[in-house]
Amino acid sequence: MNTKQAVVLTKNVNDLIEVDVCVVNDWEGFEKLIQFMQNEYSISVLEKFDGPDARRWVLKSGESTFELVHEDPYGNTLVSSNIASNQLVETIGLDLKQRLSNI
Repeated sequence: MNTKQAVVLTKNVNDLIEVDVCVVNDWEGFEKLIQFMQNEYSISVLEKFDGPDARRWVLKSGESTFELVHEDPYGNTLVSSNIASNQLVETIGLDLKQRLSNI
């Protein structure tokens, strides 16, 4: 039996929400997550930082800014940029958790 969770939501030491997307953890998955959020949450990309084994894109939806981060070998994580974006990041995280629960 596989007990690994598809998506894990946590609050970091700064009270910011982090969403680890465990089942979509590769470089290509980063692109799929961006596309999903563009389609479902009308995000726009404000900044892109791409390196050989990591990337961090700053995103915006409405008035909320947040980040999608990929680090090899750890995977893809959504991170609130500030307390004001916690609600949106949590909403996206719960949506992903529901959609990916059967993977």
